[in-house]
Amino acid sequence: MSGRTVLVTGASGVVGTAVLPELADYDVIAGVFRRLPTGSDRAVRLDLHAPSLGLDRRAYRELCAEVDVVINSAAIVNFSADQAEVDRLNIEGLGRVIEFAAEADALLMQVSTAYVARHGKAGGGERRGTEKGSARTDEYVASKYLGEVMVRDSGLDHVIVRPAIVIGDSTTGVIRQNQAVHTLAEYLLTGRLPFIPAHPGTFFDLVPQDLVAKGIRAVLDADLRAGEFWLTAGPAGVPVERYLELVTETGRECGLDVPASRVADPSIVDRLVRPAFADVLPAEDLARLDSVVAVCGLVIIPELLPTSFGALPGGPAALTPAEVEDAWRRSIRELIRGLQK
Repeated sequence: MSGRTVLVTGASGVVGTAVLPELADYDVIAGVFRRLPTGSDRAVRLDLHAPSLGLDRRAYRELCAEVDVVINSAAIVNFSADQAEVDRLNIEGLGRVIEFAAEADALLMQVSTAYVARHGKAGGGERRGTEKGSARTDEYVASKYLGEVMVRDSGLDHVIVRPAIVIGDSTTGVIRQNQAVHTLAEYLLTGRLPFIPAHPGTFFDLVPQDLVAKGIRAVLDADLRAGEFWLTAGPAGVPVERYLELVTETGRECGLDVPASRVADPSIVDRLVRPAFADVLPAEDLARLDSVVAVCGLVIIPELLPTSFGALPGGPAALTPAEVEDAWRRSIRELIRGLQK
């Protein structure tokens, strides 16, 4: 149902930049903090850290009067950010978005994460190491979980969408900013990591950014006012062993001398690697290693996630394993192009 005015917060982020062109026939206002996005004729600078989203009272009231739907994709996804930084945007900032949606009498679509399914479970994110660069996946997952609680408790008409690991466009492989899964692939391609810390038989859930955008569009078009939707690969999740094969094969096809690597029990880091290298590796390298283990402990999942693809009215069909693998190969090639510049 076009004809409504949609405010997209975090419009210059990974999800936001994918969503904007997908909503071309809606009246879209791109809410940004610093970086102006492409794909929208209208942009407004918002500060989710400030009262009234950083707007003066008149501008805030005018925006409230105009907006029918808020798609909140603004969030810190940086696993190295500390808890105060994460909570400042993912919790306090969300609170201000909820206040705005209430004043605007607007539908709120909260972009959460499929990894709320891991909240409170073993491997559902943990803090490792002590350096600032070390990953704090528990804080990110907790912030998104609590964000969902806030939205559900708000009394607003709302929907929650839960993307899994967002990779590049399914046709081009392009993404505005590489994600943790790209960083892991880069370490493997360049020989900086000789193994993936994971248990055999586990999975990556990789979903192209354009499919996430189409899923959001489908929820919007259907004028759904309630519900939780999983924008994931679902049964087409990639086994960790196959992920490693795809990175290695694609790298070699692109002319890289990719060293052999393997899947290794995550405990190998604490049992063998750290004791052997703690005295010789710089602290930042140890923190990087800890971060890899922590991030893999979150995004490599023991069980496949549910998916709403194939069930959303007018939305994309469920992904097949071949489609996910093809999309990931394109993302790897795009990553390699960036490394070779």
